[in-house]
Amino acid sequence: MADRRRSRSRSERDRIKFQFDNSYFHNPQLHESVLLYQIGDVSCAAGFAIGPHKQYCYEISYIVSGKGSFSVNGEVYHVQERDIILNVPEEIHDGEADPLEPFRYFYVGFNFDAEAREGYSMAAIKELFDRVERPVLADRFGIDVPFIRILDELHNLKEYSALMISMYLHQIIVLAYRNFAEQQNRTIKAASYVQVDEQKKIVYEVIQYIDANLLRITELGKVAEELHYSYSYLSHIFKKEVGMTIKEYFDSKRFEQAVEWLKLGGMTITQMADRLHYQSIHTFSKAFRNKFGISPSEYQALLHSSKK
Repeated sequence: MADRRRSRSRSERDRIKFQFDNSYFHNPQLHESVLLYQIGDVSCAAGFAIGPHKQYCYEISYIVSGKGSFSVNGEVYHVQERDIILNVPEEIHDGEADPLEPFRYFYVGFNFDAEAREGYSMAAIKELFDRVERPVLADRFGIDVPFIRILDELHNLKEYSALMISMYLHQIIVLAYRNFAEQQNRTIKAASYVQVDEQKKIVYEVIQYIDANLLRITELGKVAEELHYSYSYLSHIFKKEVGMTIKEYFDSKRFEQAVEWLKLGGMTITQMADRLHYQSIHTFSKAFRNKFGISPSEYQALLHSSKK
């Protein structure tokens, strides 16, 4: 990552819609096992080019909206909304916004602290990042959430912000790691689960699949296809073991995600409906009202009024 505070020509500056940049190149911020060099949010105008530069540190970028291309050592990768891009030190990095749908993206530049004390080492993450073959993939774990939160903390510093920034920074890195680990067919498990019987195991597979792919599921029949069972069979044992239907569980997770976005702000109701794969904003608002008794916009208004 090159320091984005470097001098730009007027024509370059005019082609950036906005940028919220925090640079610490001269005084890297230590957060347990991570040295933070730079973090920000930039929205580019049509055709804006980042400019080729050698990576000084590790960099994780996330495409918030729009599309364009990123290149690594001369190889060009097309990117779009919800894509993650990983760059490692010594690579030659460049990027260009699409002329019709220019991208906005979050970015964070960091390095791993070799002196991190036991229990805080991220050696396994560094090792995986260093051998990633394809540096672009679609996010499956909601990395946008800690990005939004850390940028909000930086924009509105308050008591314990340093602790919150550290937590969100580590979340971004770990979620990037999980995305790339999954890409390389490595199994990441947070805990061991005891298999009571085959049906409980299958039900857990359904829950795990929905939790991990919430924003990618467009129809529940695909869940059965992915797990290689008939949907009627899955529905029967899921209702028996969990006490609710697969659709009820899926909808409950979508409502949880919607509430989280409403609390965070930064997204329109239409964007939420689209990302949760409702047919329209009307369908989403109606389902939300049936669940909570008020519409999403009314819920958000209540949240804002409670903060005053």
